[in-house]
Amino acid sequence: MSSPEALERRLAAVEARLGLKSGPRASGDRGLTDMAQTLRAQQHIIQALAISQSQHNEKLDRHEASLTAAHGKLDQIITMLGQIIGSDDTGT
Repeated sequence: MSSPEALERRLAAVEARLGLKSGPRASGDRGLTDMAQTLRAQQHIIQALAISQSQHNEKLDRHEASLTAAHGKLDQIITMLGQIIGSDDTGT
């Protein structure tokens, strides 16, 4: 067995090594915390973009439906004008 003085020296050496290693470990923990915060912020941004894109798609769908309806009405007007012009030509 080792003497009490040798055990104390060994214990002091272990404690010193643990003290040195705790600094980088704490720094690593801070780094992981920063990365986690950054990841959460990016997830929130992605969610906000998805919501915004969905809203824009809905708006584009409404515009497309409106344009389709307008084209239908224009086609009717063109057909009616063609009929009017065609009946004027035959009457003269």
